[in-house]
Amino acid sequence: MDERKTVIKELENKKRTLAETRNSLLEGLGETLLQRIEKESFPEPPGESAGAVLAEYRKLQKEIADDSEIINSLELDIKRLKELEEEITAKGKEQSRVKEELQLMYTRFGMALLNAHDSNDLAGLVKQQEENLLSKIEEHEKFLEELEGQKGGIVTWLGKNAKVAVEKAVLLKSRTDLQKLYRRTGEEYFSGEHAEVPGGVDGEDAKKVMELKGLLSSLAEEITLHKEERRKIGSPPSGEGSPSQRIQKYQKHITNIKKEFPPLYLRFGSLAAANGGKEAFSSFLTDDDSEVLEKAETLLSQIAEEELSIKKINAAMSIDKEKAEIEKMEKAISGHQQKIAAAEEDIDGLKKRIAESEKCIEELQAFVQGDHGSKD
Repeated sequence: MDERKTVIKELENKKRTLAETRNSLLEGLGETLLQRIEKESFPEPPGESAGAVLAEYRKLQKEIADDSEIINSLELDIKRLKELEEEITAKGKEQSRVKEELQLMYTRFGMALLNAHDSNDLAGLVKQQEENLLSKIEEHEKFLEELEGQKGGIVTWLGKNAKVAVEKAVLLKSRTDLQKLYRRTGEEYFSGEHAEVPGGVDGEDAKKVMELKGLLSSLAEEITLHKEERRKIGSPPSGEGSPSQRIQKYQKHITNIKKEFPPLYLRFGSLAAANGGKEAFSSFLTDDDSEVLEKAETLLSQIAEEELSIKKINAAMSIDKEKAEIEKMEKAISGHQQKIAAAEEDIDGLKKRIAESEKCIEELQAFVQGDHGSKD
C-alpha cells in the first residue's frame, strides 16, 4: 500500500480535529454573543444573515418559554389533582363516619320516639312491630337460657349446641330487625316537618341529628365539587390527554428545540469570524471574544495548510499515476512497433515469393506456347 495514503488519512484526521475545535470555539462564541444581545440589550449586528439568525434564536427561545409556562401550569394541575384526591379520600372517610354516626343517632332517636309518652301520633303498625320484635327477643333469650341449663350425654350436648346456634341466629336477626325499625322510625321522623320534639325525647339528640344531616349534605356537595374539578383537570375537553401526558409531550418538544441551538450558535459565531465580521460585531465584542476569533483564524490557517498538504500529496500521487500510464502506453507502443516490424518483414518475404511465382508463371506460359528453341 502506498504510504502516502496513510499520510493523507492522518492529515484528514488532523484537519477534522482542527475543524471540530474551531467549530466548538465559534459555537461557544455564537452562544455568548446571542445571549449577550438579548440580556444586555446590545444593538443588533448589521447584515441580513445576522438578523435572520437572531430572529430564529428569539423564535426558539419564545417556543421554549411558552412550553415551559404550559408545563408549569400543568404541574400545578397535577399538584391540584393530588390535593383533590387527598381531599376526596379524607372527606369520603369523614362522610362514612358521619353516616355511621347518623345511623346510630336515628336508631337512638327512633327508639326514644317509640318509648315516648306522647308518641301516639306514630303509626300503630310501627308500635306493633316493635312489640312483636321485643316479644320475640324476650322469648328467644328465655329459650336460650333454658338450653344453656340443660345437661346430659354427648347426644344431648350435640343437639343442644345445634339448637343454641339456631336460636342465636334467630335472636341476632330479631335484634337486627329491631335496630332497623328504630333507625327507620328515626329517619322517617326527620324526613317530615315537626314543630317540636315529643316529650320524653332528648332535644339535644334532635339537634345532633340535624347537625349530622347538615354536615353530611355539606360533605356530599364538597365531594361532588371536588370530583367535578378533578374531572375537568384530568380530562380536558381538547382531548390532549392527562396533564402528565401533556407534560411529556411539551418536554419532548423542548428537547427537540434545544437540538436546533448548536447549529444556530455556530452560524452566528461563523458570521463574526468571517471576513469583515469582527468589524461588524465590534460594538459588543469583548477582549475575550477577540481572542477566540484570533484562535479561530489560526485554526482556519492550520486547516488550510493541511488541505494544501493533502492536495500536494494527491497531486504527486496523480503525477505518479500518469507516469505509470505513460510507461504502460509506451510499452504498448513498443510492442505494437515490434509487431509492425515483424509484419513488414513478413510482407517483404511474401512480396519476394510473389515475384518468384510470377516469374515461374511466365516461364511455364512460354513453355506451353512451344517456344522451346529460343532458349538454346
